[in-house]
Amino acid sequence: MAVIGALSISGVFDLAPLRHTPFVKDDLRLTPVQVARASPARLPAPRAGILAAVVGGDESAEFIRQNRLIREAWGARAVPVCEELPGRNHFSALEALVEPRHRLYVLALGMLQER
Repeated sequence: MAVIGALSISGVFDLAPLRHTPFVKDDLRLTPVQVARASPARLPAPRAGILAAVVGGDESAEFIRQNRLIREAWGARAVPVCEELPGRNHFSALEALVEPRHRLYVLALGMLQER
C-alpha cells in the first residue's frame, strides 16, 4: 500500500493568532471553540499518511513558527519533512514546484510517484 502524502507550503496550523491579526480578525470573527476545532496543530495526528511541511526561509517569523509547530504537535512520524526553503518567500516558494532541481519539486514528484 502506498503512503498517502500531503504537501503543505506555508501552512497555518494554529488559527489562534488570526483572532488578533488586524486585517482578518473582524472578517473571520473566530471564537476560541472554532480555533480549537479548526486548527490542525490542536488535533491528533492522522493515524496514516504523512505531511511534508515546507515554508520559505524568507517568510515571516509566524509562518516559520507555524511550520515547526505542526511537526511538534504531530511528531516526526506524521511530519517527516519540516523544512525552510532558503531564499524563498510566501510567493516564490510556489515557483520551486516547477524547478526540477529544487528540493520542493523533488518532494512533490516523489509524493505523486507513490500514489
